[in-house]
Amino acid sequence: MEFSQNFRSILQQAGQIPPLPETARSLLRLRNNPDANLDQLTELIEQDPGLSIFIMKYARMSVFGYGNRIHSVHHAISLVIGFDTALNLSMSIVSSGCLKMPNHGVLSRSRIWNQTLECAMLCRELCHISSNNQMINRDLMYLGGLFHNFGYFLFAHLYPREFTYLNDLISRYPKQDIRSIQMQVFGITHDTIGMYLIKSWNLPEEIATTVAEQHFPDYSGKHAGYVKLIAVANRLLRNHSNTDGCPYLETSVLLESLGINETEAIITTEKVRNCRSEITLLAEELAA
Repeated sequence: MEFSQNFRSILQQAGQIPPLPETARSLLRLRNNPDANLDQLTELIEQDPGLSIFIMKYARMSVFGYGNRIHSVHHAISLVIGFDTALNLSMSIVSSGCLKMPNHGVLSRSRIWNQTLECAMLCRELCHISSNNQMINRDLMYLGGLFHNFGYFLFAHLYPREFTYLNDLISRYPKQDIRSIQMQVFGITHDTIGMYLIKSWNLPEEIATTVAEQHFPDYSGKHAGYVKLIAVANRLLRNHSNTDGCPYLETSVLLESLGINETEAIITTEKVRNCRSEITLLAEELAA
């Protein structure tokens, strides 16, 4: 398809994809610095008042149990969410700021962020209960969850008119697989678009693989554990509804391969679901 060829050409051309914002690059450098400390991260976050408020609100979520006792970014990070989670969350939020996207329809900015935050949180929690957690870095998995929908952001940014059409199509045909609609109409999907973005921004290859293969949990190449875990998280959040590209692959089989007890996985999913109203409010703030 001509659109697909043109889109791929743009994605492959240097300078066509918006560069990673300066604050995000600073956060990435901090992430790659083994000597980075809490004060450096706090200082970076506090340079952005909106980001500071968000980090504190995230730390006040009921799941953490601290509530309104969190009054500073430093406390939010040191007492509640931790250095890596705060850094990864901040990096994803700042990075999305350079990508323009409408806030209406099924693929509105707030809905994408809602699903993103929920999935990332569940990915992180599932890592805690995996007996094979040595094959997956929990913080990288969380980062993968945060970036796995960024293909939608880039699609909307580069082709706003076509993205609006996609949004309308999905609204009109709610029972049809979203990825199938993208492929049939545009010849390219958000996961492929997202992969180009992640590679352009020089994020870890685990993230690029997670984004590119997220709908194919039968993937058996390098970093397969990350792919399987994000697929499992999305299935669990949809009540085991199998919307990825492997309907023949049972969720229970994937959980077993990851060393995750199915009963524990269900309990963990309910824990995240109980945060949905709070996550929705956070997502709406990110879309404002």
